[in-house]
Amino acid sequence: MIINLEYLAFFMLLLTALLLSIKEMSIALDEVDVERFTLWTGVASVIAGLPIMLW
Repeated sequence: MIINLEYLAFFMLLLTALLLSIKEMSIALDEVDVERFTLWTGVASVIAGLPIMLW
C-alpha cells in the first residue's frame, strides 16, 4: 500500500513539473524568446520520458 502511494506521489510530482514546464513554454512563446522555449521544450521532454526510462 505504501509503495503504491509513493508511486502516486512521484507521478503527481512529475505531472506537476510537466504542466509547469509547458506553462513556461507558453510564456516563452508569448515573449518570442526562442532560446527559453527550446530550453523548456527540452525540460518537458526529459520529464515526459522519465517514467519510461525508470520503468
